[in-house]
Amino acid sequence: MPSATQLPVRDGAPAWETVAALIDQQKPRAVAGAVRDLYAAGRRAVARALPGHLKELRARREPWERIDDYAPALRVAGAGTLAGASAVATWLNRRELNTRWSGDHEDTGLLLDVWADRDDAWLADLARRLTLRLRGPQYIGLDLALALLAETGIEPPAHDPLVVGWVASGPPRPKDPLLPFLLPRIFEADGVGRRLRDNPSWPRTLATLADRGDVARRMLLDGCVRRFLRGGTAADLRFFVRLHALLLPDDPAARERETRAHALDYVRLLPAAPGPVADLALDLLREVPGLPSPQVVEALDGVLFRAESGLVKSGLSWLEQTVQRRPGLADDCASALAQAFAHESYSVQRRAVRVALKLPTAADTAPITAAVPLLPPDLGAEAAARFGGEVARPEPHDAP
Repeated sequence: MPSATQLPVRDGAPAWETVAALIDQQKPRAVAGAVRDLYAAGRRAVARALPGHLKELRARREPWERIDDYAPALRVAGAGTLAGASAVATWLNRRELNTRWSGDHEDTGLLLDVWADRDDAWLADLARRLTLRLRGPQYIGLDLALALLAETGIEPPAHDPLVVGWVASGPPRPKDPLLPFLLPRIFEADGVGRRLRDNPSWPRTLATLADRGDVARRMLLDGCVRRFLRGGTAADLRFFVRLHALLLPDDPAARERETRAHALDYVRLLPAAPGPVADLALDLLREVPGLPSPQVVEALDGVLFRAESGLVKSGLSWLEQTVQRRPGLADDCASALAQAFAHESYSVQRRAVRVALKLPTAADTAPITAAVPLLPPDLGAEAAARFGGEVARPEPHDAP
């Protein structure tokens, strides 16, 4: 009997009969060898017959058989015979060949071999089409899309699932040809933070690559800050907080330069960013000596408005130190300080009163006076003794 690579099966109906038999035998490698050697007419014959054969397989399979068992051979048959990149992408993404039980396929090497005679433009077109069809949470076809993108060297199309799938495939490698394209996108693509929030290797690896000069530290730091400014939950931003902390230089002068470069961004994060991000921003701003007065006042105003007791207490400590070192800011700081009088935590209110009592006597404390009624009666009386203002009445106890 002639083999799949001999002349009688290279054309027309004999070609399809040979390929169909190999599909039915679930032999994808043999199918690959057969379709590689087909003439154009043979490939067209196989391509025309494949959809009907798939339907036939679904109809005749035994109850214990799954169409998944035939999928590898069917995939390579279509990949090797369909003419257009669009048709190949559609075939490889057919629902019947990508069930929820199948997981990702392990046929990347086989498919690349089948496409060895395709020209660069065709492969680039296919790479783009397969990339844009990627979907989470399984990212079926990711390995093939990544391999084609690396093989062709094209710039990957903008597609968030590609970036999320890429980060899920393993830590970054300095020799990965996709690294220059996809690494900057981790700060923009939705879903990256969720995927990496509990991943310890990614931030450590990126910090190491930055130390070695394989990737630009400034690009990574800028990306983290941009991601913070976009907002999100604490869980979604956890990875970026860890990465930012690892990227900051140990040298105090270099660390100060990096912080000054983003000082206004850190200030703008304080009012509404999730707690871990606001903590990071506040700690960095407090390290910078001689921060411009408007930025200091705006930062204090933002942090003393927050609900987290720890953050507000840190802000109160910074305000106290600021006024001691720069008494001229006392008037501007008084408005920010007054906000803490309304905090729901008694310990925060008490700390705020202690800081207020240390304000210079020449300071304009009108905002403090206006906020005295927000304090509990005991703290209000203490503040009113210096600043004036109406002390809140004690709430009557319930009768026994």
